[in-house]
Amino acid sequence: MIKFTKPLLITKLKATGIHMSLSLVVFIYLAYQIYYNWYPQPYFSNDGGWQGIRLVAGVDLVLGPLLTFLIFDLRKSRKEIVFDLMTIATIQFGALAYGIYATYSQRPVAIVIIDNFVLSAIMEHYGGSLSSEGVLKQYSDEKPPIIYAQLEQSSAAYAEAKRKMIEEGIAEQAQLNLYRPQSELKNVLQERQGLSNREIEYYKATDKYNDWLQQNQKNREEVLIVRFTGRYGAAWLVFDLEGKYLSYF
Repeated sequence: MIKFTKPLLITKLKATGIHMSLSLVVFIYLAYQIYYNWYPQPYFSNDGGWQGIRLVAGVDLVLGPLLTFLIFDLRKSRKEIVFDLMTIATIQFGALAYGIYATYSQRPVAIVIIDNFVLSAIMEHYGGSLSSEGVLKQYSDEKPPIIYAQLEQSSAAYAEAKRKMIEEGIAEQAQLNLYRPQSELKNVLQERQGLSNREIEYYKATDKYNDWLQQNQKNREEVLIVRFTGRYGAAWLVFDLEGKYLSYF
């Protein structure tokens, strides 16, 4: 069992502090990417961004510095110290690479309005049918794109959507053949306002809606809203009367 004498403890704390400082620089960069580019609000709070940043923080700010504190010892030979540092770096970078990959691969690449739902679509949902995220830009200028997918109200259409999901591994909100032009988004949002108004009452979001309207100097007749259901929560997306995304609450 290692005896943590005062000189040894000071040395370990210094080494851990240096490691923590370097890790913090990496974490700040990754946190920026996650919050502003991969999971812009409200998707950070409701669709996995917060979970991803905690995963990255756990690896970058906890695992690496903790290993340094436990292993680093200047009483060892130079060769042993180099080996220890290389081992720590390998473990941390390997775990961090996994954390980054998991967070990046689960980010929403599209927000899809389909049937009576508004859902996120990640790359995995497309089952290999999406060659590039750039394809989605034709449907929306937002990031991630907000897309209307029209699922015909017939048993045959539902059966085909289910077949693709089961046999080809393509989720309903990720079936490109259902995606409609950006110009049609306004119409579907207008058609859904009756449902959205009932949902506002049902989910007891009236106060939040009124607060948003007051803060943005709008009234209900000037905006269109729709409820987005994320993997970890929900939010209301707000559009102008032309279907342009404004904000959320």
